[in-house]
Amino acid sequence: MFAAMKMSLEIRNVGLLAFCQALGQTQMILVFSVSSIIGASIAPNVGWATVPITFQFVFMTMSTIPAAFLMQRIGRANGFTVFLLIGCVGAALMVYALSVRSFPLFCVGSALFGASAGANQQFRFAAVDAAKDDFRAKAVSLVLAAGVFAAVIGPSLSSWGYDMIRPILYGGVYVIILSLQVVMMVLLRFTDIPPPSEQERTGHVRPMREIAIQPAFIVAVLSAMIGYGVMNFVMLSTPIFMHLHPTHPFGQLDINNVIMWHVLGMFAPGFFTGYLIKKFGDLNIILAGAVISVVCLAVNFSGDSLVHLRVGMALVGLGWNFMFTAGTTLLLSTYTPAEKAKVQGVNDFFVFGTVAACSLLAGVVYQSFGFFAVNMVSVPLLVLVVLAVVWLRWRRQPVAA
Repeated sequence: MFAAMKMSLEIRNVGLLAFCQALGQTQMILVFSVSSIIGASIAPNVGWATVPITFQFVFMTMSTIPAAFLMQRIGRANGFTVFLLIGCVGAALMVYALSVRSFPLFCVGSALFGASAGANQQFRFAAVDAAKDDFRAKAVSLVLAAGVFAAVIGPSLSSWGYDMIRPILYGGVYVIILSLQVVMMVLLRFTDIPPPSEQERTGHVRPMREIAIQPAFIVAVLSAMIGYGVMNFVMLSTPIFMHLHPTHPFGQLDINNVIMWHVLGMFAPGFFTGYLIKKFGDLNIILAGAVISVVCLAVNFSGDSLVHLRVGMALVGLGWNFMFTAGTTLLLSTYTPAEKAKVQGVNDFFVFGTVAACSLLAGVVYQSFGFFAVNMVSVPLLVLVVLAVVWLRWRRQPVAA
């Protein structure tokens, strides 16, 4: 009976964290749906339209390490709350910036929101803290699966927020974001995440260089970085390709449909990825993710019909899910409790730094060389992941007597 109650508490904690992740992902979808449009309308030059998103990604990357160390010091729930309060200030500032049409203030608000969003990436690690060893891979995948909720509810909230607080168009979107952050802070009060142990706070911590040269660490970080980078490359360039197609430009409904399939490919597998990792092992799932992503690129090379684009975007989402989830699970084996904050923060710094760089490079590569060049650039990166997995398997093989 005691074991059943403990499992019930474990499931409740992971469920609450997954819902917090869903609300965080919903905010990201809201921001992506309107930020560039707002930037184009209030920036001094249309070419600066994506600057607020760039600020968001840069500060998202910069916050990952401080957030991890803060949570180690004051606990997960309190650490999340601090960064959610920063996000609330950012959302409120963006509403004010829209009311006075101030582009610099809007960029500052985007930066503050980005810092909050960077801390939110720790929800998958918080789920690990709240779960026992045999439930950890599934906990990570369930938290990521919460993105399905965001995919369904995000676009509707964006439409609702457009003129919710007239005459400040789009201001309602950021009021919704602020409200969701408050809900997340309330939900965190009902979680029971174990506080940092004495060993976590005072245990011996190896130099980062010593941790980083572990083969498992290298493959874990590389898998998550390249999985996210390739996904971002293809995801950001596909809508542009569809909109500017030289022979048959696609309408917005077609673009939205392709994005929907992509988001479902990213998050829906989360309901079973944890089971697959437990059954087949993290390296096999990373390898499967890389192969699936290569198949996506092959689909993109084979044609540019709506069916090709749907299938390609769904596959690159699935490949990301496998590589990112299994990479996160593999990372858990590379550090001691005292090293947790440092390693998790450095991992996310590299991953989301890659996302920020790819966000800028995708447009440059597309504009200079075209959509198929974007896909071609991704091939050697995925081959690198495959070779890294083969290398780690070889390192793990027992030496014959």
